[in-house]
Amino acid sequence: MKRVGILVSSTICSRYCYETIKRLSESNEIELFFLINQKEEETQGIYKKIVSMVKQRGIFNFFSFIFFRIVTKVEYIVLSSIYSDLKKYYEVLNIDEFQKNSNIYLNPIFSKSRLSIKYSSEDIKKLESLELDLIIRGNVGVILKGKILSVSKDGILSFHHGDNRWNRGGPAGFWEVYKREASTGFIIQVLSEELDGGAVIFRSNIPTKRSYIENISFLYQESYPSMSNIVLKYAVEGYLAKPEKNIPYSGTILRVPTPLETISYSIRTFFLFIRYFVNYFPLQKRDRWSVSFVKKDYKDSILRKGIEIKNPSNRFFADPFVITKGKRTICFVEDYSYSEKLGSITAIEIFNEKEYKILGTVIKEPFHLSFPYLFEYKDELYMVPESSKDKSIRLYKCIDFPLKWEYQKNLFDDINATDSMIFEYEERWWLLFTISHTGQNYCSELVAFYTKSDPINGKWIAHKKNPLITDSRIARNAGILGGGSRTVVRGRQKQGFNIYGNSLTLAEIIDLTPSLFDEKEIAEINPNFFSNLKGCHHIHSDGIYTVYDYFHNKAIK
Repeated sequence: MKRVGILVSSTICSRYCYETIKRLSESNEIELFFLINQKEEETQGIYKKIVSMVKQRGIFNFFSFIFFRIVTKVEYIVLSSIYSDLKKYYEVLNIDEFQKNSNIYLNPIFSKSRLSIKYSSEDIKKLESLELDLIIRGNVGVILKGKILSVSKDGILSFHHGDNRWNRGGPAGFWEVYKREASTGFIIQVLSEELDGGAVIFRSNIPTKRSYIENISFLYQESYPSMSNIVLKYAVEGYLAKPEKNIPYSGTILRVPTPLETISYSIRTFFLFIRYFVNYFPLQKRDRWSVSFVKKDYKDSILRKGIEIKNPSNRFFADPFVITKGKRTICFVEDYSYSEKLGSITAIEIFNEKEYKILGTVIKEPFHLSFPYLFEYKDELYMVPESSKDKSIRLYKCIDFPLKWEYQKNLFDDINATDSMIFEYEERWWLLFTISHTGQNYCSELVAFYTKSDPINGKWIAHKKNPLITDSRIARNAGILGGGSRTVVRGRQKQGFNIYGNSLTLAEIIDLTPSLFDEKEIAEINPNFFSNLKGCHHIHSDGIYTVYDYFHNKAIK
């Protein structure tokens, strides 16, 4: 059993910190100790607090801080009245229920700037007597210095909510929105004396939201499950992940934006929302996907020469997969209905370079279906459509090609999984999909499972290095090219700033074993092949035809 300390400034903490502690407290592999700073916040009058902040920041930076806080508070009030989930960011809970007889009270010593703390030799001895394996930095809002950093066997784990390769300092979640970055990063590090420069044992990037309040709320929501996952894995395996290699940092320490930067951000964000609401309500515009095909293998395809399959009224097609059996070529697609707000799977027959026919729905469930991935095994055709709304990975078998399909079983239950792909690679069958810990972000974590026997009845074993990828710019599957004895090329969705399915990349799988994974990017596909496209996020080929999707922002018809 691992002895883990939780360093907190009080028993009141954010919902995110609370959920982490709750999950760890439920493990039989972990004994928790609460390390409570008794005097982190000294009682001061408002005048003394202002004087102290001015001394720390300077008068201009103090004014910048106050102005930023006012503007973002107004943003929160407005947005939380529309999106109630944002209130979770400011929600606080009490962790008293998890404390038993394991509380250790500490008296931190503040630096003159009050930005960092150390601990007395007496407090250090208290901590050493606990023989802790690991400490997690909880709701402590200052920099930790001195012997506290090495008092536990494997150090102190802490978040930095930002990609520390370019973003050190703060405010967390702001500069990514300001710079219109495609993703917002966070790391989990073993703390050192260097600000945001500890040994990185976990790194992830999630899609950047359109406003600061949305982005910081999403960032905290999506990052905290990673901490509990790492500590639970540590408790079982007995060691932390190998840290990244250090690289030079040439950037500055980011600060609170100046008033001019805050105003610039506010104006741009305001017009972003105005454009969204005008498009959505008066103009009735939506991100409407479409599918096209070319009679070429993907390597020889010229996408601008593709033939578009016309969307039916009040619906759209997306996520195409194509297969040729005998003399028939069938493209299976997600068929989304705006009126039902659900997707089903539809078959479309392709006759030649230009002609096609929509055959109709082949699989429909009371929940949303998409990404109709196809694979063959022992001369039978199977499909694993995306069914995350059912919290399952479902397997269907083709009984009469192409229209009759029969549900077989769930490969996985009680799982938030999207865009599953099953293929054979070097004498094993592999299942790759993206997973969500919160049911909100399905773009950032790619995981793999394998079976030595068969993909229908075999036992699926987790890859040793799961998650294989933790980056919203390359994690989510966007189709597959090749398979079996051929080279396997994975399509990868590339999310943009406030854009789902901005573009995609192709990566050849170089190494895939139960303990290794490596792929090499070989191409990037941008939405430039037709006019006025906003994004593209899927491609597939059976060697004869290549099918792909893309979207416009247009009125529903």
